[in-house]
Amino acid sequence: MQPAPGSFGPIEVFRVGTFSDMAGTPQTIKRETLASIAATYDPEANPAPVVIGHPETDAPAFGWVDRPFVENDVLKANLRDVVPEFADAVKAGRYKRVSISLFTPGSTANPTPGDFHLRHVGFLGATAPAVPGLKPVKFAGGAGQSIALSQNFAAPLSPEARELAQLRREAVERKVEDLISQGRVLPAFKDEVLSFAAHLGSSDTVSFSDGSEKPAREWFLDYLAKQPSVVSFGEFDLGPDPFAHGGVPRAAGGVEVPAGYTIDPRGSDLAARATEVSRAKGISFADALDLVQGQVR
Repeated sequence: MQPAPGSFGPIEVFRVGTFSDMAGTPQTIKRETLASIAATYDPEANPAPVVIGHPETDAPAFGWVDRPFVENDVLKANLRDVVPEFADAVKAGRYKRVSISLFTPGSTANPTPGDFHLRHVGFLGATAPAVPGLKPVKFAGGAGQSIALSQNFAAPLSPEARELAQLRREAVERKVEDLISQGRVLPAFKDEVLSFAAHLGSSDTVSFSDGSEKPAREWFLDYLAKQPSVVSFGEFDLGPDPFAHGGVPRAAGGVEVPAGYTIDPRGSDLAARATEVSRAKGISFADALDLVQGQVR
């Protein structure tokens, strides 16, 4: 039986093991995880595109994943509607590695909440072939809602490597907590800052005009530490309570303000003058205030 036009595979997509994702976070993939990914996959309702690399927002789809299946602790899948130019590049050996991106169980964009879900399959090792008219696919969910894993460049981690990765994550989190306590990062942005810092690989560097280099993650955290405080924590002396005298507002110097009015402590001089005019002319405080303000202008 001849395969349908545009079909390709099956290919090995992933396998059981403990791997480090692109942020350096250890992820353990069990056979049950692969089986769940295969069982919940719906090629019609939520097809996973075949892409180059691991795009975050949109990228051309060179094909689509058909129903995946598990065989000998390996997740495999046939591809459908594969662009001929892409299929030729794969057959020619231009793409040596296959990687996957999964929606995390708690992702708001996950079609199957509570379980990992296949987001896309990425081919690595070459630039994308030029295919005129290929429309991009819009990806739901951001970096914080998905993980990208590759069994080639993310080899299973040893216990020592996992411990080191954990220590690095904890060090970054402590640094961000310090920045929050200093008011340089808003608490609401903690998760976003941690996610961005985690996605800066340990081998990524920032180059400067003097020829020096600095690890990207270290530069990013140092940059935040040099920012001015955006919020201050603690107690502040706002001056005397203007309502501390039987509910009657008072400005500095003990000037009484009639019921229904409040006063900014910074305008106490203006209030005092308005009160004097009110008493001298026998007019209301509001009229006296308008009169005094008119004189000021």
